[in-house]
Amino acid sequence: MTTVKILTESFVARLRRTVSGHLDWYAGDEPFAEDLASGGKWDISTSLEPQLPAGNQLSSLLLLPVDGDLKDTENAVRLHRAFANLTPVQARDPRLWTRFTHVEFWRYMRARWPVERYMEDTLKAERYVEGRYFVPRSEGRALLRNGMARLWWYAYLTHDDTRANPYELTGVLLNTLDITQQILERSLGRCRSVLVAFLEFLLQNPSLLERGEANRAAIRSLAKSLNLFGGVAVLDTLTPGIIKSHLNAELHRVETGSGVAT
Repeated sequence: MTTVKILTESFVARLRRTVSGHLDWYAGDEPFAEDLASGGKWDISTSLEPQLPAGNQLSSLLLLPVDGDLKDTENAVRLHRAFANLTPVQARDPRLWTRFTHVEFWRYMRARWPVERYMEDTLKAERYVEGRYFVPRSEGRALLRNGMARLWWYAYLTHDDTRANPYELTGVLLNTLDITQQILERSLGRCRSVLVAFLEFLLQNPSLLERGEANRAAIRSLAKSLNLFGGVAVLDTLTPGIIKSHLNAELHRVETGSGVAT
């Protein structure tokens, strides 16, 4: 089994410096990182061994989007299964994810996060590349924007071996990007027990998972309410039952237009 390589810290810095003025490189079909290295030291071997289906290569692990189907849930599961032994400390390393976005998973990145959509605005395009192809900071929000790190972390935070489908909650989280953003971009997403309780509540109220502006607004309200509730009670000390009870009261308020839930 071939072990995974990561980029050197100096080469990551060099790559970041090339973004400005070389956006066209990110619109190309072939990865350019190795050519940029010009034979110099640019990567480091690790002991990480991906668990891949027999005969598969790491570069072909992920599914490409098809006709608007982004394949985020399937790819989160595939990446997490391949790197189930990756530790949270290792999974915060920008050198790993920058390697993946620029080398092994270049084809996936080009299909899922094409820079062409922003090319008319150079500054916006540069910020887009910075966020999706790099991890500019080791904080959670930056990791969840990176095109590869986000997939592993979504599955890691929601994987549960006690369920018949260990990735059932991963599917709920990635049902729509609005759910993902409303939960994980708020402080409540940093506590796994709260995240699980929220996703289980959505699973128990499947109508909320149907697409539509009313449901998006309801989920925003639920996430905001729970986040504010955390200012009164420390969320990670509450039982799932208390969290779900609060969410149920908020959902009733939203659906009936009644007063503020408590």
